This record gives sequence, C-alpha cells and structure tokens, in this order.
Amino acid sequence: MASTTPRTFDDHQRDRRLRLAAWLEQRDEAEAAVILCEGWMAELAARGLTLYSRQGLRSLPSDLSLLERLSTKGLDGLSEALSWQSEDQEGKEPDGAVLISHALAVAGGRTYATHGPGKLDWIGHFVAAVDNLSWETFADSSGETLARDPVLLDRFTSCLVEIATMASEAPDTVIESSPRGPSAASTIEQFARGGSFQEIWEAERWPMLFRSSDAFEILRRAAPERFLMVIDRLPHPTLVSQCLSSEALLSSQHDVLRLLRTANAAFDAEGHWRCSGMAAILLLRTTTDQLLTPEDEDRQAEHLAEGIARFRNAIREVLDTLFARSDGAELAWHWLENLLRRRLHPPRNDQRDGPKQIINRIGILVHALSSRMAPRRSQDGWISAAPPLERQFRAVAVLSVAAWTTTIAERDVKSIAKGLIKGDGFELTSTKELTQLPGAPLRTVPGDILAALPQPASWFGETWSSLRFERERSWRAETQTSSTPAKIMGIWGLGAIESLVTNPEVPRVNAGEMWLAVERVFREAILVEPRLGRDFWSDAVASLFLWWPQIFTEADKLVDALEAPSPAPAALAGALAPYVGISNDFMVIIVALKQAGCPMLLLDRAVCLCAGQDLLRMIDRFWLTARHLNDARAWNQAWVAILAAIEKEIQGLRENVVASGPGAQR
Repeated sequence: MASTTPRTFDDHQRDRRLRLAAWLEQRDEAEAAVILCEGWMAELAARGLTLYSRQGLRSLPSDLSLLERLSTKGLDGLSEALSWQSEDQEGKEPDGAVLISHALAVAGGRTYATHGPGKLDWIGHFVAAVDNLSWETFADSSGETLARDPVLLDRFTSCLVEIATMASEAPDTVIESSPRGPSAASTIEQFARGGSFQEIWEAERWPMLFRSSDAFEILRRAAPERFLMVIDRLPHPTLVSQCLSSEALLSSQHDVLRLLRTANAAFDAEGHWRCSGMAAILLLRTTTDQLLTPEDEDRQAEHLAEGIARFRNAIREVLDTLFARSDGAELAWHWLENLLRRRLHPPRNDQRDGPKQIINRIGILVHALSSRMAPRRSQDGWISAAPPLERQFRAVAVLSVAAWTTTIAERDVKSIAKGLIKGDGFELTSTKELTQLPGAPLRTVPGDILAALPQPASWFGETWSSLRFERERSWRAETQTSSTPAKIMGIWGLGAIESLVTNPEVPRVNAGEMWLAVERVFREAILVEPRLGRDFWSDAVASLFLWWPQIFTEADKLVDALEAPSPAPAALAGALAPYVGISNDFMVIIVALKQAGCPMLLLDRAVCLCAGQDLLRMIDRFWLTARHLNDARAWNQAWVAILAAIEKEIQGLRENVVASGPGAQR
C-alpha cells in the first residue's frame, strides 16, 4: 500500500487545505468549535490571564482547561490534536491539528478585534505558537470583525494613532533597536533633519523593529484608507516599510496598487518629497519587486513570448495607476533612476539542460516607463543635483526618456547621448560588472537606445573620434575605479551589440557593422588609454569576442566549415590579428571564444593564419611568464581552468590529426 504521508511541504499544505475545507462544510461542528474557543479566550481576558505559548495550556486552572471543554462538547478529535500540539509530540500530525488551529485563529481574531491592540496582543502570539501557519486566518478574522463594526473600528484606529504618536514622541517605547547601534529616537531625529527619497526607498538599512506592525496589517485588511492615514503619521520609513511587509500584501499586486491609488502625495508642486507621503514611495518599491521577480515560465524558451506579454500587461496596470496620481510624473523620474540601480538576477542554469533564456524585465519596464514620461525642464540640473557617483543613473534615465518618450517627437537622441558623455557630468561605478553582469541596466538600456538609432555603427565611430579631447583630459584624473568617457563609450557599445544580436528582427549585418565599429574603438583604446594590467579594456575586449561566433558564423555551421575550404578561419584570424601575443588581452579573448562555443580547431587554424603563430606555444609561454596563476587572490581560478582545458583540447586535436594522417594505419 502506497504511503499517504506528504512528500514535500507543498504536499503537506495541500493536504491541510483539503482537510480544513471538508471540515468547514460541516458548519455546525466548525462553528461550535469557534464559539467555544472564543468564549474561552474571553474568560482569559476577563481574568487578566495571558498565554504566549501552546505549552502554557497545561498550566491553566482546571476550570479554564480548553482540552476538557472540547471533550465535554464531544470534540474529542480536536482535544486530542490540541494535546498533541501542546506537548510538542513527534510523529504524524493528527488530522484535527489543522482544524483546532483554524478554530483558535478565527476565535482569536474576533476576540482581539473586540478588545483592541495594547490589551490582548498575546492572542496573536498564542495563535501563531499553536500553528505558525494560522496567523493569516487570525488576521483575516480580526479584519472582518472590525469591518463589520464601526465602533470597534474607530476604537482600533484610535489605538493605532496613539501608537504612531508614541513612535514620534517616545520612539524607544514602541520600537526595538540594535543594542550596538543608535537608539530609535536618535535615528528618527537624524532622518527628520536630513531624510531623502533614496533613504525612504532603502528603508530596510536601519536595524529597527516596530512591535505593532502586525496590528497595522490587521487595520489594512479592515479599512485600507484608514491604514494609509495612520502609517503616514509614522516618523521613519523603516516603520512604514514594516507595516507594508506582510506576506499577504507582498503577494498581491492588486492590493498594492489599490493602496498606491489613494496614498498621500509623495511630492509637492515644486518636486520636493513630503515626509507624510512615504507610503506611496514604498508601495512603488513593493510593486517593483513584484514586477521584477522572475516567474517559473521565464526559464522555458517556449514560454518566453507568453511571459513577456503577461509582463507587459502587468506593467500597463502599474503605469496607469502611477500616472493617475498628482505626483505621478515626479515619482516616475525617481522610479526610473532606481530601476537603473538594480541588478538583473537570472535563474541558475541547470548544466544538464543547457543555458536557459530569461526575460529582461528591467529593460522592458524601463522602456515602457520612459515612453509614458516627458523630458524634464532642467535635465542637466537634475543630474548635477545628485551626488557624483549617483549621476550615472540619472544620466541614463534622461537618455532613456529622450529616446523612448512619445510626448515629444523628433528629439535628437544622438546629440543628447553625445552630450551626456562629452559633458563629463557623470562617471560609472563597477565598470567590470557592467561589462560582464547579465542584463546590467547601465549597459543594456543605453545599448537598446543606440541600437535603435539610424546607422548606430557610424554614430559610434564618429562620436569616439569627436571625444578625443575629453578622453585625453580624463587621463590625468583616472584611477583604478573611476570611469572615463572612453569607458562609458565602451560599455554602451557592448550594450548596442547585445541589443542587435538578441533582437531577431534586426538583420545580422547590422550587428556585424556594430561589432566592427566597437572593435576598432577597443583596438585604439588598448593602445592609447592608460592601462593597469588586467583592467577594464581587457574585460571589455573579452566581452566583445563573446559575440563573434554568434554574429559572423552560425554556430551550427562552425564545425562543418572546417571540413571544406571556408572563410571562417581567415575571418577569425583577421579579427584576432591585432591582439595575438603572449599577453593577458589575447588569453582572455581565446577563453571568451571558448565560452561562446567557438570550436577549438577553428581557433587553432585562425591563430596559425596570423603570421604563422602557434597557439599551443603561446599558451605554454603564458603559463611560464604569468605570475601567481594558481593564486585565487590574483586570478579567477575558473578562468585559469578554462585556459588549461583549451590547451588540453588543442593538444588532443593535433594528436588526432597526426594519428589519422598518411601511413597512420598499416
């Protein structure tokens, strides 16, 4: 006989739901259990008794024994299940455990709503202690009870208003802070003096715990408008964020947008953020997380089109809500800036199934948002108003709106893009990540824009030449971590290639022209830009060659091309010729080609065509001359392993050629 024990947590949850649904259909028994539990909790409240754990059930006076009361009413199965829970017994959970947990949660919710927070806070803790999966039922029951009784709702709201007032006037009485950090009072005072939009958006960075956030969640379920009114009285974004962090809200975009429609304005008419509008900012951040969380369907190529269509529909609903607000335009600019700060985290690939395709949600969302916006009146001033290292996000936001907006036609995107770089108004951080990180917005968004220009390759080459003075001027100030106009051009060029290659509607020749234009720029940069060993340009040229096989030779024909006279080795030899040498730059290129799926026989022949060079000899010399290759602090050991694999594979290919030559078999 097959075991009926749930195999996973999801199976366990499904089994619980089925048992509970069947029990609730027996309305008499279910309601009798709820009424009995509600009466028992009322007696506890009347005597001033508290119960924070299920183990405390055994220590109650005999006349308050819930186990005996259940048995007396003929609910022996529920009594036995509660006994099993209170004694922390092991083994299979009794069938009645989920039923008595539900009854206690519903009864607890009704009792809590009747007495209000501050008096019976222990009930929610007790319900969760009996069954940590039943808190949602408790919160729903409390909210429904409050919504049906205006008197109870007024009293409950007044209590939360008092708590919000205490958070401002005596924060340490309602907020827990880290013992090693500043007090809640000093944190709130500091925010009041110099708070900003960005600090609201990053509300979780302060280690504070708002003890009453669960009570605020119950008010949200009962009266969303009152909930917004009360949380906007809170003095710090961390407190507001915790009131907006319930699992139920985070999993419901409908509920988030409902709140966003009516939340207080986050900006005044002059574009300054308002402390009483923190909820709107945090709700926008919440819906951002909801939109950008990959779905399971994203991992399957056949579902990409369906997933993109569903994602676009979700975006449309959010944008309609945003731009219906009086402060929607200003919120949109700050939202766009923060979208460009984010990283796209693709799902891990299962190596057995090969790489998976994903939806570039950030890029699609940035495009959709930008198309609904209008350029700012003072774009340069808005960029320069940000701290130096944050101007990069605003600069790309300005470029994105200029490129995709539908409010103003015939905007000269070429001049705007060139002006942003030429003006020396911003620099890029983490340039290494921007060349390599999948979906990096500061690469892909400008790349999509440049790829959409007429003749992007020509614009790229001409702009590079016209920026010679700015590039040379930046040499003196450059450090290991700072960026220059040259690096910005390099990253944007890589983004344009990526956009052209991944867009099936773009002719392959366009991607090839862009690749050649970027390669010419990189070749010049390697010769004239300041270099520091394995630097930005080494990473950039590796990223460039990752696209070579996909652009210039169809992957499935690479091997076939080697069996007959073919231009493929000669074409690759021409691309490699400026870089061939016993150097870091060349080694990262051949590793990149290996990662891109280029056959090693093709690579070996191409290098041989480069003035008769021997790839094996060059790799061998690199092993001898490169320092600390076995030190993970100096070299990426995964990269070193790939280079070793290339050497081994080429040796094997050459041995096979010799073995199969004339006279090999006699």
